[in-house]
Amino acid sequence: MAKLKSERHHWWPECVSQYWADGEGGVHWLLPSGKVRRSVPKNFGVIGNGHAIKLGDEPTVGSVWDTSFEAEFQNADNNFPMIIDWLNSLDRCSPPFERSVGSRIVPVPVEDQQFATMIECLISLAARSPKHREQGVALAEEHRGPLPERERNALIGANIQRTLRNAVRNLGGRGKAMVIFSPEREFIFGDGFFHNLTVQGDHWHHPKMLVPLTPWMSVLFTRPRGYTVEPRLVTFVANKAEADELNYAVQVYAREMLFYRSECPQVDEAFTCGVHKIFADDRNAVDTLVYEIPGVPPRDPNMDEIIDFLERYAKR
Repeated sequence: MAKLKSERHHWWPECVSQYWADGEGGVHWLLPSGKVRRSVPKNFGVIGNGHAIKLGDEPTVGSVWDTSFEAEFQNADNNFPMIIDWLNSLDRCSPPFERSVGSRIVPVPVEDQQFATMIECLISLAARSPKHREQGVALAEEHRGPLPERERNALIGANIQRTLRNAVRNLGGRGKAMVIFSPEREFIFGDGFFHNLTVQGDHWHHPKMLVPLTPWMSVLFTRPRGYTVEPRLVTFVANKAEADELNYAVQVYAREMLFYRSECPQVDEAFTCGVHKIFADDRNAVDTLVYEIPGVPPRDPNMDEIIDFLERYAKR
């Protein structure tokens, strides 16, 4: 019986992380402690056998049930360079960038296959991220407590192995996207970022995610419950303050790793606590931009009073 070979599986694939290299070819990893580690991009965002499911009791002996789902991400990785180059070539507004948000939004044409491929690439980063891996074992550990490492890793793999394909099938190439450019402030990436992807992916209601692809470009994607189809894709140029707010969202959702090219972000307590957090409601900078996308219905504020009451009650 052949043993499944050990491999380095990237949750931050090299076809993306290479864009984060500075002039000397390195990228920075900022820890919650404030310490910074620096290396070439391919050395970061790696989990040994992260996309393998090993079910045998003995680590040194192969099992007929051992398998790998690394191939699930191959199509996305093959297309990332083309998608990033295409997105980076899109029309966008000119300075000044302190104008109203609406005046900086530019609708751009997109073909069906381009849009669907972009969605798959974005979801692939969420589906293999450490934040999503933690979701894959959260319910089991809530009921059973901490699990042995081998059992934990197998359970994570079993739960997330089809997330990408299920989510892509569920979305069917539909939704709205905003390509956000930041010429004045670098974006950051992390072991968690803003998204509400479910573990299985096929019951993903009102999906939304903000994915930093390069230090100068992020993509915001959503499929609201109701929306007008066109324009499917728009561009937006963020100013420094807006880019800082979007970077804060990465710090909220990250836990142990923030990556940056050359501009070290100021560490926020949302990151230093060492927990993958989420925003409690849609009153945040990312959701604010979602509601700015043409064709997305305006935000309904009717629930605000109830949310505020529940928050005050929880603090008692």
